[in-house]
Amino acid sequence: MLDNWTETLEYGGQIDVLYTDFEKAFDRVPHKRLISKLNSYNINEQVVRWIEIFLTDRKQRVKVNKSMSNWESVSSGIPQGSVLGPLLFIIYINDLMEVCDSGSDLYVYADDAKLFKHIQTSLDSMILQSDINKFEKWSDRWLLKLNIDKCSIISYGRKTECHTYQLYEKSLKGINSISDLGVRFDSKLNFKSHIQEKVNKAYSVLGIIRRNFCQLSERCLVTLYKSMVRPILEYAQSAWSPHLQADIELIERVQMRATKLIRRIKNLPYEIRLQELQLPTLKFRRIRGDMIEMYKIVSGTYDSSASITPVYSNTQARGHQFKLFQNHIVYDLRKFAFRNRVIQGWNSLTEDIVSAESLNVFKNRLDRYWCDQEVKFNFKAELSGTGNRSITSIREDMNFSSTRKSH
Repeated sequence: MLDNWTETLEYGGQIDVLYTDFEKAFDRVPHKRLISKLNSYNINEQVVRWIEIFLTDRKQRVKVNKSMSNWESVSSGIPQGSVLGPLLFIIYINDLMEVCDSGSDLYVYADDAKLFKHIQTSLDSMILQSDINKFEKWSDRWLLKLNIDKCSIISYGRKTECHTYQLYEKSLKGINSISDLGVRFDSKLNFKSHIQEKVNKAYSVLGIIRRNFCQLSERCLVTLYKSMVRPILEYAQSAWSPHLQADIELIERVQMRATKLIRRIKNLPYEIRLQELQLPTLKFRRIRGDMIEMYKIVSGTYDSSASITPVYSNTQARGHQFKLFQNHIVYDLRKFAFRNRVIQGWNSLTEDIVSAESLNVFKNRLDRYWCDQEVKFNFKAELSGTGNRSITSIREDMNFSSTRKSH
C-alpha cells in the first residue's frame, strides 16, 4: 500500500483515504446470504452443507448472576476464534472489490477496508465519492452496516486540500492520523507519532522489567528485553523505518537504557556494551530486516503488491543476477520508502547470498558477510561496501564503453 502511495505522490496531488469500519462485522454476517455466495463459487455441495450446519446449528443464552435466559437460535454471525471464521468472512466480502470500480482502489484485510484515490482535480474527488456511494449500497444490500462514527477520511501528501465526502448523507470527519493494523499513519507519512508511541510503550515495558526483576542474571535480562521490549520497536518496521538521525537515535536510546540495567557494564560506552552482550544496534537490525524482506519478494516466498522488478545483469555488469533498478526520484518520501531504500544494500550482496536455497541459509550467509559492519554496534555509522553507483550509472558506463569500441 505504501509503495503505491509513495509512487503516486511523486506526481503531486494527495491521496484521500476512506477508512471504514463494519458494525459488529463477524456477528452480522447473514447465514443464508453467506451460503448463497459459497454456492456461487461452485464449491462442492457437501462442503457447503457441512459449513451450513457448522453455522446454523447453534443456540445461545445469557446468564446474569444465577438466572439463565431461554435458548435462542443464532441466525447470523461467524464464530470468532475458529479457523473457518476469517476465511468465510473474506469470501462474504470478496465481491466488494468488483463493486467499487469507478476508479478508486480498495485494500481489504479481514474486516478492515480502505478505499482511496489519488486526488489531483475535483473530478478525482467525485470519482472517490462515487465509489463511496457504491460501497454504501453494497453494505446495505448484504446487511453489513457501516459504523459512521468510526469511518473517517484522511488526506496524505506534502500539501493537502480539504475535500468533503459523505456516507449515508452525513459528512465524514477528517482526521490527521490513524492507527492502521498497529501502525500510526500521519498525514505527512513521516511516522513520527508512530515512533514516539512505540518508544513510550517500550520504555513502559522496560520499566516493568526493571521494577519486578531485580536479581536477574545478564542472560535472563537480555532474554526478557529481546522477547518483550525489542519486538515493540520492530513491528512492521519495513513500513515506517526512519531515516532522520533524530528518530534513529530516539529509538536507539531504548536499547541504551536496557543495556545499562546490567551493572557489570553499565558504565561502559554503548558500543562496548552491545559487543559484550552481542546485541546489534536496532538500526542494523532494521537494515538486515529489509534484506530479508527483499529476499522473500525476489525468491517468491510470498506475493508482494510492491512491484519490485529485479534487473538481470549480464557478464559485463558487476554484482548478482537479481540487481534492482533505481528509478529517478524527486521527493524523500519516495526515496526512503522500502522499495528504494533497500536497493544499495541489496545490490551490494553477492550471488551466493541472494541465490540461497532457503530463508535460513540466506540469513546465515548474510550474517557472515556483514559480521564486520561498523553499523552493527555503532548506530551513527552507515552500511559500508554498498558503493554509490546505481544500476543506471553502470548501464551508462557500459553504453559509453561499447560506443568507444565501435568508434
